[in-house]
Amino acid sequence: MTREINRSRPELRRLLCLPVSAEEVCFPAAAQAARVRRKSGKRKRETVFLLTSREPDRLSPPQWLHFNRQGWGIENGLHQRLDVSMLEDLCRVRNRNAAWVLGMFRRLAVSVFFEWRHRNPRTAKYVTLPDFLNLMSYDNQRRGFSLVASRFPSLSYTRS
Repeated sequence: MTREINRSRPELRRLLCLPVSAEEVCFPAAAQAARVRRKSGKRKRETVFLLTSREPDRLSPPQWLHFNRQGWGIENGLHQRLDVSMLEDLCRVRNRNAAWVLGMFRRLAVSVFFEWRHRNPRTAKYVTLPDFLNLMSYDNQRRGFSLVASRFPSLSYTRS
């Protein structure tokens, strides 16, 4: 059982775990099962069931609670940006390969944004992913218009 403060709200989490076999839970490589009961602030109680391939001697209940909590870092970092800024949840692409390629390009755009923000700390201090995408879109539109309107067009990249 742990008592923590989560976003200025008190949170109580209890974990009950026991060793299982893959056949018992019909899930390959399962070695432990757990039930986590959470109560946070005024929200109603929530129960979550977990499975892991780690044996009980390699994963203690406090470690399990810690890792379960750390899993939200992925959701809050990359997936939130993909859902909100890139509108990934609203995408209606249904072809498996097209969805995979589109997802790779979205993740590439997020990676380029972080690299750009890291290299430009003064100018990028308050810039968000949508701001970055708009900036890049404008810059590429400018290059496209200069290519079309140029008397001697060239595809080589030169900064103007």
